[in-house]
Amino acid sequence: MDAKKFLAEINAEVKRLHTKSATAYWGLTTTGKSEYGEEMQKAEIELRLYLADKERFDTVKESMNLELDSIEKREMRLLFNEMLPNQLSKERIEEAVKKEVEIESLFANFRAKINGKEVSNNEITEILEKSTDSKLRKDAWIAGKEIGKEIAPKLIELIKIRNENAKTLGFNNYYDMMMELQELSTGEIHSMFRTFKEQTDDLFKEIKDDIDETRSLKLKISKEEMRPWHYSDLWFQEVPEIETYDYDSIFKGKEIISLVKKTYDSINLDIVDIIERSDLYERKGKNQHAFTISIDTENDIRVLENIRPTVKWAETTLHEYGHAVYDKYIDKSLPTVLRGPAHTFTTEAVAMFFGRRARDAEWYEKIVNLDGSILKEIEPRLKKLLKYQLAITARWIIAFVFFERELYKNPEREDLNNLWYDTLQELQFINPPEERRKYPDWAAKIHFGIAPVYYHNYLLGEMMASQMESYLKENVSKELINKNVGEFFVEGIFKPGSKYRWDELIEKATGKPLNPKFLAEQIK
Repeated sequence: MDAKKFLAEINAEVKRLHTKSATAYWGLTTTGKSEYGEEMQKAEIELRLYLADKERFDTVKESMNLELDSIEKREMRLLFNEMLPNQLSKERIEEAVKKEVEIESLFANFRAKINGKEVSNNEITEILEKSTDSKLRKDAWIAGKEIGKEIAPKLIELIKIRNENAKTLGFNNYYDMMMELQELSTGEIHSMFRTFKEQTDDLFKEIKDDIDETRSLKLKISKEEMRPWHYSDLWFQEVPEIETYDYDSIFKGKEIISLVKKTYDSINLDIVDIIERSDLYERKGKNQHAFTISIDTENDIRVLENIRPTVKWAETTLHEYGHAVYDKYIDKSLPTVLRGPAHTFTTEAVAMFFGRRARDAEWYEKIVNLDGSILKEIEPRLKKLLKYQLAITARWIIAFVFFERELYKNPEREDLNNLWYDTLQELQFINPPEERRKYPDWAAKIHFGIAPVYYHNYLLGEMMASQMESYLKENVSKELINKNVGEFFVEGIFKPGSKYRWDELIEKATGKPLNPKFLAEQIK
């Protein structure tokens, strides 16, 4: 077999099929139109059927034992990981894709209602961030969960299909299969997260008590009356408003995307072309979330957002363009199969590193040009907010990850809704609303439906982001908005694409294996 010719043919076809699927996905998420959903379904099935070809898969499997150069070996390994879960019949693939696109379309078109009036996710968030009316807050929070009732039965059916498919391929369930194919160990990752949780329990209890004390005073309720709708977002994954300073006021009259462009310009990373292709503001029919997508694995990189002039959207936009610059600066001489991040969590780590700038005094000084007296006032507060945010994020991610594993172990268990709130109570220390235990509120979280076995990558990303920050401050620059920082990312993280395993890349870039201690130290 001529390995070079074989790989060249696969790379060309994977690129063509990926571009077709990604283009349809962009159309669906920017318009919500059913015709794009149909195009996406067809394109995704075509791609998966190509990866399902048994003769091609057997060639890849056999080639892994041949004398190949390091690039070819890595290509074969990643192709194997992509092709294995698709070694299914055409009917099984079509069944799964159809249900996935159906769920994606439901999220794209859903709009919550409060007292019969249609509201956007941004409007729900605004109520949860600003209102002191407990009834309105509860109504908004429940409205944000309502899609769960529609999604849950469809998602459970899809999970059963995924599990059946994984079992035919020799795995216990879909969750364990995907963890292995992501070059991760389910046992090791869950053990790491459990240890991290136990090591930070006491600290998180202090943080949570402080938040509840502050919020209950602001909302004129007792601490015992605090419920999930008394925080500032639907999932308690963000720091609620715990002080009097209005950070959103900093962004009044300012264009978030201009500040983000200035940030990346300051470290020699150009995002102008990406901004021009992106879809950044709210409108009806458009996906209400935020994501970055490489359409053609070359230069067509786009960001979808729903930006408003708030600190939340400043952080989100910095985050998304972290993903975007990673994709842009990957060495395009690499084969298509290697033109992606070393791992999902390495691109999350980069995005999180840049997202954190919105809670860093250096960013407000250099990019926002905040007045010195205001900067002096908010600097210690920003440090506290970042510490609280990292702690809250970690607990939320662990809760999601632990629940998702149980969901895939047995999607038909009758106590799923109870398990969800029990898990949140254990990890986030929230008081569950007992009346919601009969509803599948968990299914309203979009990631369960469209990004399965993904969420653990967010916490691994936070860990890597902290490790990179520590390395940069010790070895490159104490100031993180610095051209040398940009060079570190381009040369050490972006250019290699996925030619190295994630663990090899991290050790090459930072001199150490991935270690949770850097994140734990930032929280402490």
